[in-house]
Amino acid sequence: MTKLPGKPIIPFTPTVDASGDPTTCFCCGMRAVALGINHKPGDPQYLCRRCIVAIDDYKKIRALDQYELAALDGGVDAVGEWIAERGIGTELSVYDELDQRMLVKAAWEGCARRLREVLKEAPF
Repeated sequence: MTKLPGKPIIPFTPTVDASGDPTTCFCCGMRAVALGINHKPGDPQYLCRRCIVAIDDYKKIRALDQYELAALDGGVDAVGEWIAERGIGTELSVYDELDQRMLVKAAWEGCARRLREVLKEAPF
């Protein structure tokens, strides 16, 4: 896996904007509402409505499973390849709207592709 410099490995943080309002669900990345799950100071780890309903199950899961980690690695690899192919660097402020969307598309497709690969060998 190729980690992008200065970027966290978990894609859904922070879950709060500069004014303290919820932005992104810590669990799934959808639009968050004001219920956080972090008992430590810092990012409140806000959740969306669907994840709030499933919070009892979510609290039992503290890390991504091996398939989710493999999918995440696939997305990171795909983004690294896309950035290298484009040759415009890693600074998102120089990307136009189309390039930003294409970067996200590369990550999305890379995650899905890697997840399908690893699930072919899953024991279920």
